[in-house]
Amino acid sequence: MHYNQFKKIRSIFFLMLSCLLFVGCSQEKLDNQGEIVVTEDVKEKQAVSEDDEKNKEAVRAVLESEFTAPNETYIQIQKDIDKKSDEIEQSLPDDAVGFEFPADSPEWLAYEELVSKSYKSYYTDHLFERLIPTSMAFDKHLQLYFNSKEYYNGETRYAMKVSDMEITQSENENTPKHYDFSLQVEYTNHTGEVSKHNISGNAILSEVGKIGKFSIRDDGGLREKVREN
Repeated sequence: MHYNQFKKIRSIFFLMLSCLLFVGCSQEKLDNQGEIVVTEDVKEKQAVSEDDEKNKEAVRAVLESEFTAPNETYIQIQKDIDKKSDEIEQSLPDDAVGFEFPADSPEWLAYEELVSKSYKSYYTDHLFERLIPTSMAFDKHLQLYFNSKEYYNGETRYAMKVSDMEITQSENENTPKHYDFSLQVEYTNHTGEVSKHNISGNAILSEVGKIGKFSIRDDGGLREKVREN
């Protein structure tokens, strides 16, 4: 009789143990599945966030380069190009009408190198190839340089400083690669007069961290202010 009771108790014990193991394994499996879902979701959000930051960094870098002056390297390169141009012009016959600056000259190659160093990593190949032919790179710097050359005998008497920059991704789900930007540029002219200009525009990041289209919608009167001086 005692033996039969012992067998019965042992059977109940093993049954309970089996149930506990089954429940435990099932719960662990569910927990693991939950962890996988959460992990993948976090990874995806992190990837989107990282791409967004790379896009903003590209726009930020271009804006800071375009609206921070003086750029002493750029100025020196332009002076070298001017000097070379004068040498070429003086060697031409009196009846010559213009000339084409040699693209393989050290002066021009130095300019191309500066543009490449400053912008190549932030533009798509297609847009980067248009920077030099369309004079998109260092646009304001060129205008300031020629004004300085004409009125102040090449002396650098101007400055631009960027502040309050804001870059936001489009909320339109159909245009996730579009970014609007705004910033304030503080311009100091040759007399020390300071003016502030609110600038806004748009950039399309065709690839992650690569600008495929870049446009200034409103320069806050900066171009006209530079022309005044």
